Amino acid sequence: MEDREKYLKNLKRELDAYTQQLSLIQGEFRGSTGKHLKKINKSLKEILNEAVDAYGKLKSASADEWEPLKAITADSFDNLKDSFQEAIEATKKGCDDHLAHVATYVTKHPFKSLLLAVGAGIVIGKILK
Repeated sequence: MEDREKYLKNLKRELDAYTQQLSLIQGEFRGSTGKHLKKINKSLKEILNEAVDAYGKLKSASADEWEPLKAITADSFDNLKDSFQEAIEATKKGCDDHLAHVATYVTKHPFKSLLLAVGAGIVIGKILK
């Protein structure tokens, strides 16, 4: 029985970490209108909810139900891990693409980029005074 409690405690810790990670992702992209980001966010939330449901069923499982539900929960958590990893990779790729676009623009239009940066600095300086 002690192994069961330890297993559940580890799953709960993992769930809490993913819940916190999802909150950070949502906070990071709040107000973002990209369809891709909204789709990723919705997908992660749904997968996290499935893992939470699986954890709840496993926690209340009888001794006979424990092993089959443990396997289902393990699959659910594997899916959760993979989904978060895919979201992180997609976000990195999107950031890299934007950075490459900005670098290309600055390279093609260095004087215009410098003027825009100085102008933005002046405006921000006035606002912060």
